[in-house]
Amino acid sequence: MTSELNTTEQMEMKVFPKGQVVIPVMLRKKYNIDIGDNIQVIPAENGILLKPKPKTKKPESITDNLFGIFKNYARNNKKIDKKDILNATENGFIEGWEK
Repeated sequence: MTSELNTTEQMEMKVFPKGQVVIPVMLRKKYNIDIGDNIQVIPAENGILLKPKPKTKKPESITDNLFGIFKNYARNNKKIDKKDILNATENGFIEGWEK
């Protein structure tokens, strides 16, 4: 099989005991389907259409918006100490120079 997938190319997949079907990696990449994404199952006249559900952008939390370089600490509910602040500040400063 080539790295590019033609949309008219037919594929055969196995249905597992719980009704699961594996979507080939090339199709998942082409249609931006990630683990945990929802897929619409649409009955059609000549079969079933599997269609990726449009992704909604997850809004950033107020912590992410306000604290920038400290958001990883806040998101993980880790208590921030002086060493963490110094490391995050230094990393943020270095990243700012690279832009």
